[in-house]
Amino acid sequence: MSYSPPDAPTFISRIAASPCCAAVTLPEHVDPALASGTPVVFVLRGNGLTLAPLVRRIHDAGKLAAVHIDLVRGLRADRVSVGWLAASGVDAVISSHGQLMAPIRHEGMTAIHRLLLVRRGQLDSALTAIGRSAPNIVEVLPGVILPSLVGLLPNFGVPVLAGGFIRTAAEAAAAQAAGALGVTTSSRDLWTTDVD
Repeated sequence: MSYSPPDAPTFISRIAASPCCAAVTLPEHVDPALASGTPVVFVLRGNGLTLAPLVRRIHDAGKLAAVHIDLVRGLRADRVSVGWLAASGVDAVISSHGQLMAPIRHEGMTAIHRLLLVRRGQLDSALTAIGRSAPNIVEVLPGVILPSLVGLLPNFGVPVLAGGFIRTAAEAAAAQAAGALGVTTSSRDLWTTDVD
């Protein structure tokens, strides 16, 4: 039986309903993430060979799976790996490579363009990059600085996630108050937190 991921609006609404999402970077993070109230598990590290069974476990727990194609071992940031992720049942794919957004969308998955903003000059090129890639979601890293950047960021025209260095409920709340749809965090205490 083949699996069809939810469309991007459905994926986005799942995050909006419970905006603190689990960012899994180690195998020991998986079970706590599956037991948590988080709606989406973001697989940021791992082994591509064991990814399909992990995605099945995530779905069996009633959650959606987002995979960072750039960081999972055994995958490449190319169309072949995008197709392999689709065949593995992945719901969303994260990448800093804008040229992958169209293939990700073509495969029916939600496309998340990750922007690592470490210099002011990157802000100027961000809107152009997002305009070309046309993702469903933009993830801004480090997410903890989103509140201080909100006045400088362009309007991406799609929902924004804040990821990276968000460790407290106050930081998650500040990111959401700055306009983030939600946050991705490896802090387990936040995986069941609904931020207002």
